[in-house]
Amino acid sequence: MSAIHEIDWEDIKELRKQEWYQPWVAIALMKEILKKEGETMIEEFGRAPLPTEFGDWTYIVYGDKTTGQHHEMLVFGNISEGSLKDGEDILVRMHSSCRTNETYHAINCECRKELHEAMSLIQKEERGIIIYLEQEGRGTGIAGKIAQLNGMFGWDHGKIEQKRDPITGDRIDTDRAYKEAGYPSESRDFSIAGEMLRSIGVYSVRLLTNNPLKIAGIENAGIRVTPVEIHISPDNEIIASDLKSKAQNLGHRISELQWKYDQGA
Repeated sequence: MSAIHEIDWEDIKELRKQEWYQPWVAIALMKEILKKEGETMIEEFGRAPLPTEFGDWTYIVYGDKTTGQHHEMLVFGNISEGSLKDGEDILVRMHSSCRTNETYHAINCECRKELHEAMSLIQKEERGIIIYLEQEGRGTGIAGKIAQLNGMFGWDHGKIEQKRDPITGDRIDTDRAYKEAGYPSESRDFSIAGEMLRSIGVYSVRLLTNNPLKIAGIENAGIRVTPVEIHISPDNEIIASDLKSKAQNLGHRISELQWKYDQGA
């Protein structure tokens, strides 16, 4: 009898309700399997020259064995001609995809500005790397992001307004919206970025980030990290409340002076 005939579909329905069925749990299990087998999580698919507004880069694409997704890397200059030199003290920005802001110019986050700022800094230095991870919605995917946005915003007389706590009046921020929708507020694993760096011979980096989890993810891959803060002033109260949440709930290195929105600026 084939395996498919032995499946108890009632059990499957029940299992689908369990926490471990969630995608991020399945991904974690696959990572453990690869680790035990001594395999990497990535496979390079190809590379090509890429001219941009921020200079000329080498564009590298990797496949993620745990998710089936693609992750991307931009290396400033021609990597084949040694643009990274000795692979030490490289300026690096690890960036998670944000389609709503980067493609549709949504105004509830600063992702696009951070990416452009990092590319500009690397261009000035003439050496560096952008790691672009397919981790939409802090790793929960588009479905998670849709749920988060639905919990954070609503229509009010034909305009979108940020929802507020009915008791305190505080804005519903990204962190809270994910949790109330049943998703983790942070489910990204940044260790895959460390594997990507090691694959091209990078041994130490200056990491453009305020996120301690990104620092730990690179360090766990055996790469020395010197954190370099990156800060974009909030353009509105929505972003200001989100930066405040990152500092207070996720431990990001963002001071009150940095997350405050100056409406008159």
